[in-house]
Amino acid sequence: MTDSEQYRPAVVILEPDLFFSIRLEDVVRAAGGEPVTVDAAERFMAAIDRAFPVLALLDLKTPGDWETAIRQCKMKPHTRQISIFAFGSHVDVATLQRARKAGADHAWARSRMMEELVEVVQRHVHPPIRHLDGCADPPSRAAVAGLLAFNQGRFFDQHEYLELAWNEETRAVRTLYQGILQVGVAFLQMERSNRRGALKMFRRGVPKLRGLADICQGINVAALRNAAERIHRQLSEQKPDLPLALSNAPFPAIEFNNPYDGETPEELGIMLPGESDRDSHDSDDGQDEIAVSRATVGRDMINPG
Repeated sequence: MTDSEQYRPAVVILEPDLFFSIRLEDVVRAAGGEPVTVDAAERFMAAIDRAFPVLALLDLKTPGDWETAIRQCKMKPHTRQISIFAFGSHVDVATLQRARKAGADHAWARSRMMEELVEVVQRHVHPPIRHLDGCADPPSRAAVAGLLAFNQGRFFDQHEYLELAWNEETRAVRTLYQGILQVGVAFLQMERSNRRGALKMFRRGVPKLRGLADICQGINVAALRNAAERIHRQLSEQKPDLPLALSNAPFPAIEFNNPYDGETPEELGIMLPGESDRDSHDSDDGQDEIAVSRATVGRDMINPG
């Protein structure tokens, strides 16, 4: 996937039948998604990890231990929210029950799956818009300070300002602040060549942006979401033992309307809690950064491992 290509939400398909898999893939593509097909249960979790899909379709006649594959997906924090639709013979009630017990969100007869396939795929590739309380209002000064810091590439500072905005906001729109914050921390980890930490933060932040209105509080959520999804996909596809290819994943700027006078966080006059006592966060060992990281996002956000 190149930088100019539009992100297409992934749908993982576990299907051993070549001709039937082509049929499923055509439905996914027609809906605007990207099919990621594997033909054996032992490849299912790797595909989930690589693609971070919005949906998984699993044929219960697949050879191998598909029960363990489902359990693995539902045990991991970053993949447990992925909807798994399993399907099999309508007369094999025991197998359908095993799939539900393993953690499949739905275990349907194959006939029902095919009847509802288009609607299921459409609903996950294009989820209903979540209209958060507060979206129609302008962002707070602290939030704008975070957005400005983000666009300046000050990814630690954007975390601090957006965390303050998250703490101050009581409405549901605070989810947007947290999602942006976590994507910014993913970029911080990429700057540090911490692939594992970056993936961890993308997989926390991106789901918070999925399904939000394209524009919320004057922020172009759609553009940021597409860029974050694309960069996450590129990062997931890189071999873990190779250096991060930062040149292939330029960090995006956030498009937003600034309702305040000031082009930098400092010009907005936002004072962070404890800022007067804050040491520089550019120390070699990073311990100063850990010290100023507060409870809402946790220590492992800045240094997630």
